[in-house]
Amino acid sequence: MTHEIHGFCEPRFQPLADAFRANFEDGLEVGASLALTWRGKPVVDLWAGHADRAGTRAWERDTIMQVFSVSKIMLLMCVLRLADQDKLELDAPIATYWPAFGQNGKDRVTVRDLLTHRTGVPGFRPQVSFEDLHDWKVVTDNIAAQAPWFEDPRQLCYAPVTFGYMVGELVRRVDGRPVRRFFRDEFARKAKADFQLGLSKRADCDRVAEMVFVQAQSAGARDADLHSEVTNTTTTGDWESWDRRSAEIPSSNAYGNGRSVARLCAILAMAGRLGLRRYLSREAVEAAGREQAIGEDSYIGFIRYGLVLGLDNQAFPAPSPTTMHWGGVGGSWGVADPRARLSLGYVPNQLVMGVMPLLDTRLARFNAALTALIPALPK
Repeated sequence: MTHEIHGFCEPRFQPLADAFRANFEDGLEVGASLALTWRGKPVVDLWAGHADRAGTRAWERDTIMQVFSVSKIMLLMCVLRLADQDKLELDAPIATYWPAFGQNGKDRVTVRDLLTHRTGVPGFRPQVSFEDLHDWKVVTDNIAAQAPWFEDPRQLCYAPVTFGYMVGELVRRVDGRPVRRFFRDEFARKAKADFQLGLSKRADCDRVAEMVFVQAQSAGARDADLHSEVTNTTTTGDWESWDRRSAEIPSSNAYGNGRSVARLCAILAMAGRLGLRRYLSREAVEAAGREQAIGEDSYIGFIRYGLVLGLDNQAFPAPSPTTMHWGGVGGSWGVADPRARLSLGYVPNQLVMGVMPLLDTRLARFNAALTALIPALPK
């Protein structure tokens, strides 16, 4: 089937456009956007398909979509910004800034532990309701009161949803602003990036693409029982309600498109400076891309972590050895390579569930294209 691809692609990056088109031709997409920056400038900006399952609404240039855990890239930048401002220390206990967090044996868990997925609080005990997720105090009190889930509190275990609340509460206590406002003020507005941690205007609902779910066979988790418990520590509800779309759920309720994800990842790709503005120190970005933890993650499987993000390894490959990247459930992907000065953002509305990001055929194609392109780029 022929699909009209909108936007532009500079000739040297044509393999990415070819991969984008192939995903549509093979029936792997409903609608999607893909963007790439190089040396801080947009060189690929593509969109195609439909924003709804029925195929009645075209995916437009300004269509946005829920990107789930891609927001962890933006949350990392918020923490690094505060560290650059000397408002928090990465090796200080979280309880230094949030005393209640130190309950039940978590008093030695540090900010760096949080940024390497070693807090021991990967989910909610007891389970919280869908509605409770909209109540900041309810969920942060739940997290603070928990004991570590593991004998070794620093066991690697990715925290899909609780991570965002922990980062958000740190930001709120250190800076005074809710994390979504801190992110908006310090990054999104200044970088002119159309990315939100929860929608701020009802009118933006008209731009949100409809989620189309495809179930794939689950793979990658070391501990299936724990994976299930973490995944199901909240009840379900209406994902398309205004209450949900406007809620501050930093790890998952984020909205953007390929262009805005690539634009924000360019801050990391450009060593903290984009255009005439410095957002992060070079040292902070270098630390983010340096291996901080490696091993079997109880939720994900084997992985190498920098700060928050994944680094290249056989089980979780990246386009280059100097790339840091993270995906959102269903397929969204953010990439930053400071050596190549390249960033990528990809956002679809057909969500492939239950599969590790780069086992998704769509992302594997983009990864292969970047792997071939990066060595040929002028230094």
